[in-house]
Amino acid sequence: VQPISVGTAMFAKDVGSLSAQNLIVVGGPCVNDVAAQLMGNPADCTEGFEEGKAFIKLYENGDKVAMLVAGAEALDTRRAARVVANYGEYQSEFSGKEEVVVTGQSTSFTDTVVSTPTTE
Repeated sequence: VQPISVGTAMFAKDVGSLSAQNLIVVGGPCVNDVAAQLMGNPADCTEGFEEGKAFIKLYENGDKVAMLVAGAEALDTRRAARVVANYGEYQSEFSGKEEVVVTGQSTSFTDTVVSTPTTE
């Protein structure tokens, strides 16, 4: 685990090239331009998102990697961000995966579940 100093945080407008650095991108494509770029600038920024569900997904950018942490609602994104912040508690769910789904409804985050996305 590599700690990230707080001084390295920046707004989406301050990110130049997606392939210039490793990134942790917080927020979905409706609210974060970098997230939209990672996801291919979808015409419908809400597509694939639903209340109570968030995604943590890795995107390769040349030699760099971007991790997207995004949900349909702010609470969903916060839940996924807490999973990343508490990686040790969820390490087995992440192992070998490029994407996980984080679900739950509780505002206290006591019902958080991390799983592999299902294909429909």
